[in-house]
Amino acid sequence: MRNRTLLYVINVDWYFNLHWLDRAKYFQSKGFKIHIISHFKDDRLKDELESNGFHCSNLFLKRKSLSILSELKYIFLLYKIIKSIKPNLIHCVTIKPNIYCGLLNRFFFKKPIVYSITGTGAIYSNKRYFILEKFISTLYRTISLNKTKFIFENSEDYILFTKKGIIHNNGVVIKGAGIDLKKFPASPVPYNGKILFAARLLREKGLEDLVEARNILNSRNVNITITVAGIIDNDTRSSMPLSIIEKWDKEGQINWVGNQCNMPELIKQHDLVCLPTTYGEGVPRILIEAASCQRAIVTTDVPGCREIVSEGFNGFLAQPGNAISLACCIQRVVSSRKKLLHFGLNGRAKVETEYAQEIVFEQTMKQYCNLLNDIS
Repeated sequence: MRNRTLLYVINVDWYFNLHWLDRAKYFQSKGFKIHIISHFKDDRLKDELESNGFHCSNLFLKRKSLSILSELKYIFLLYKIIKSIKPNLIHCVTIKPNIYCGLLNRFFFKKPIVYSITGTGAIYSNKRYFILEKFISTLYRTISLNKTKFIFENSEDYILFTKKGIIHNNGVVIKGAGIDLKKFPASPVPYNGKILFAARLLREKGLEDLVEARNILNSRNVNITITVAGIIDNDTRSSMPLSIIEKWDKEGQINWVGNQCNMPELIKQHDLVCLPTTYGEGVPRILIEAASCQRAIVTTDVPGCREIVSEGFNGFLAQPGNAISLACCIQRVVSSRKKLLHFGLNGRAKVETEYAQEIVFEQTMKQYCNLLNDIS
């Protein structure tokens, strides 16, 4: 793959850094020249990426915008940048980059292209978005052509896109982002009643349900403490105001620690990792990290989460949006040292066989090679 140019188009810099950086470094080591188009909010991150040999183009994408003028401006600038880069392969991530790159590629560039479906989110999970979901599905069908590949993080999203007629033998499941097992080593459970919630601070991620579940458990004399770590993401309509997080922290409902860099150490300090999300995920990275660190998991019975958590094997699946169900699942785990231990051991084994980054990177590389060989 020497002298082949691989272009990543992704909505925002922190998301690339968290989920895609290790993959990009791997493909760079295999001979690809890496270009990244994203909204670089952090100049230091952009400088760091460029110092590692990546080529970065800053393009502001309003993720919550529905302004036609704003979207057309983004598409026009995206067209100009892609035209100047002349990539051999394009890899897009999340809905807007997928759709916009896909349309430009269909009508102008006609390059091999990969669309990453990192969860279906609220659009495919909430019936109130019925019309928008139909529109998005139509656009996906429009850009699902020869020399395209849809990569899904879980099998349920793959099945959904198949039933909707979006993919036709051009989809594949590659589980999660891949994790460095040495960076997230197994560690002993501290048995201290601490629960970790680590995610973007969006209402759909279920933190309100977790706070309510804590109150329910306290009324049952089950004492737990909740640590909350995450990113305040204001460029989305469902962002939780920082004022609410700070209020809960002041009241002692949670321990707010903000955005954390050393996740292995943070996970190590807790008995349990909980993500009570209410919408379809890809495979939540925090749950893969938790399992790798040998921690039990409580999450919800939604796509993506039930890919990494097998009920009663390495965790429990609560009903989404149901604080009582969540409280019961947490109680069943934290009240049993045996479950905390065995769920952790089982989770680690699952990650080693399914989510190690070597597995994910090699499977992705295979898809790249297949697409590029199609035009060789």
